Amino acid sequence: MTDESSAVCLLGAIRKEADGDRGLEADAASVVLDAIRRRFGDHVDSVPAFNNAHRTGRIPLRMFDRAAGLADARSL
Repeated sequence: MTDESSAVCLLGAIRKEADGDRGLEADAASVVLDAIRRRFGDHVDSVPAFNNAHRTGRIPLRMFDRAAGLADARSL
């Protein structure tokens, strides 16, 4: 979840912020996956698979922004 340059993947960032709260982690991962699928389609299997498909963090970070909007709309 962290590479040799200390960069953290999407799921790693979620886990770090959830601070051991597995329910919060699952909710956040679900919202992020929903945001990803809304933009890229239902063929995306998981947050890590999406993250690994991109060489840089630019697009995955955009999905965090979209997920934040979804979470807000759902009052999460």
